[in-house]
Amino acid sequence: MKQFIILIFIAINFIGCSQGEKKKEKTSSEINTDVYQCPMKCNNGQTYDKAGDCPVCGMDLEKVTKT
Repeated sequence: MKQFIILIFIAINFIGCSQGEKKKEKTSSEINTDVYQCPMKCNNGQTYDKAGDCPVCGMDLEKVTKT
């Protein structure tokens, strides 16, 4: 019985550790994402996923790195 409890404890720890590693990989890939922003900081510095023109002032959006 004691060995069974130890085996379950080890299995739970193994599952928990492997899920934590997946979560870390996801957040590290999200950190280095490029977004685009108006150089005039229209709409309180709102960012956009694609390059183009600012919907407020019409200037070209500039690429910035999201941190």
